[in-house]
Amino acid sequence: MVKKAQQSVNHLPSLQALRAFDALAKLGSLTEAADYLSLTRSAISHQLKLLESQLNIRLYERRGRGVILTPAGQLYASEVRGVLQSLERIHANLPDQEYNGHLHVCVPPGFAASVISRYINDFYRAYPTIRLHLSTNREDETVNQPNFDLFVVFSDGVYTDQHVELLAQPMYHPVCSPTLLNELDIAHPRDLDRATLLHLHDAHDWQLWLAACANKNQIKVESGLYFSNVLLVLQAALSGQGIAIGDDVVCGDSLRHGQLVRPFSEKIPSDRAYYLVTPHSRLDDPNVQAFSDWTKKLLGGLLGASVPSA
Repeated sequence: MVKKAQQSVNHLPSLQALRAFDALAKLGSLTEAADYLSLTRSAISHQLKLLESQLNIRLYERRGRGVILTPAGQLYASEVRGVLQSLERIHANLPDQEYNGHLHVCVPPGFAASVISRYINDFYRAYPTIRLHLSTNREDETVNQPNFDLFVVFSDGVYTDQHVELLAQPMYHPVCSPTLLNELDIAHPRDLDRATLLHLHDAHDWQLWLAACANKNQIKVESGLYFSNVLLVLQAALSGQGIAIGDDVVCGDSLRHGQLVRPFSEKIPSDRAYYLVTPHSRLDDPNVQAFSDWTKKLLGGLLGASVPSA
């Protein structure tokens, strides 16, 4: 059985012979097919004779200055075209070998957990030769750490010695679990005095949002619970412990899946934004460009999806 299989493999036509026949079938002329493939007429004639000899069938006949395909040749031509098109698609989808080696990216914890980590396998499937290392940063860390190739930051975007590109300008709005919303029967910002407010570091985000709402003076904005990490704030909100100020980037998936809801329609632009920050020495790195492009495309798709209000 092995010997028979080996003989079959050895009798498979060469790719060059198949391309020669495909060109002849499309153009109907040995001369034009030779020009199309940048071969001499005798070279393409040799490939076609070799193919007919291997198949033991006549594929074409001369007719005047051109050629016509035999019935068997017409059938074979359609099959060959399909094979060549399949090979072209395979070649087009092969990963670019310039994408290789290690890539170290530093991102905010909330962005890493709620956005990047939920879709990161899509990046791996697109760029399997890149060895991606994801780390989270602290707010007091700078973007000048030499062990990272690329940063995603949530800040004012002022970095004079780095390349800075806006990723997303999020919108602020309160978020809470559907269960808590039903329990507290909250319908208006003035009803927030019945809820526990969840804060990240300080009351700044709540103050910013309430400044745009009516009856803001009735709310004791400094009351509630304070957390040092946005993931703790989000988990408390998901668990029904209180109402937090979230944004449509970090909270987007939880809102779309109904794990969080927006009790009010009012939303305001954040006073900060998500930025890509890249050392100038890394700008031309294909791995950096690949992750940057993928992240921008991902955010564009997520922010384009609708997020329901309660």
